[in-house]
Amino acid sequence: MKWVGLGLIFIGCMMGGIWVDQDQRKRLKELGELTYLFELLKAEIDYQLTPLKEACQNVGCRSQEGVGKIFIEFAQQLEGKSSTDVNKMWQQAIERHKDALHLLQQDYELLEDFGGACGYLDKQMQERNLEMTIEKIEYVRKGAQEKYERCSKLNKSLGILIGAAIVIFLI
Repeated sequence: MKWVGLGLIFIGCMMGGIWVDQDQRKRLKELGELTYLFELLKAEIDYQLTPLKEACQNVGCRSQEGVGKIFIEFAQQLEGKSSTDVNKMWQQAIERHKDALHLLQQDYELLEDFGGACGYLDKQMQERNLEMTIEKIEYVRKGAQEKYERCSKLNKSLGILIGAAIVIFLI
């Protein structure tokens, strides 16, 4: 029975290292998807002259990840006019889908900054806001990519090492 417990501890630690690695990989994928969606939103507003509500709906439907649900939720709130404050509606859309995403708090703050200047500005200012948001997300994504490349093997190995150390200590 003792060996079964030790085996489970080792496997649990190993899976913990793999889980941390998977979480970072999903964050990278979601940051890339956010960059793509904001570029689509910029194109919708800039070239097709689509209103914000319809542009967010179109962009959200093109998403393959959970981040598109934020745009769909935001478009539904704009449709229902649940509030007069666009920033508040954007923050509510983010809050509703926060648990399903793998982003960090700094990533959510970056997204919330977009909502602060969204909706009430003229077309040129909205374009600049979108460009600034895209640049910020891309900068964060590149930093996260570098960190992932440095720490990917380390996370997995550390899980195995910690599991082995606990098992040895308990024997």
